Amino acid sequence: MEITKYSENHFRTEAGGMTLLGARNPATGEVRFPPPEFLHGGQAAEPISMNASGSLYTFTTVHPGKAPAYALGMVDFENGLRVFGRLTWPGDAVPAIGDAVRAVAFTLADGTADYAFEPVQGVAA
Repeated sequence: MEITKYSENHFRTEAGGMTLLGARNPATGEVRFPPPEFLHGGQAAEPISMNASGSLYTFTTVHPGKAPAYALGMVDFENGLRVFGRLTWPGDAVPAIGDAVRAVAFTLADGTADYAFEPVQGVAA
């Protein structure tokens, strides 16, 4: 069986901000995020741009011992996908289910570029 690496990234930064990139199977129309890492046996996938913002479905706050607490959440997008990611809220603000959020650039502790979600200013739950 032939196995090919899917070459597209799962996000890109543009002038207007960050865009998450899912993948669509052209044969079935199935959309997924993140895109597959590998395609098997002649499978095909084409990158699709997700909406710039979504709605916070649920979240939790992680308290890792002596390290600072941080929040993780699931965000619903208009295309029906639910995406997991880090939440970055300003100051002492607290996330609320239903908050409008958008993807932003985020750097992991090891220096790897990634994405996170922040609230869309002026849009409350």
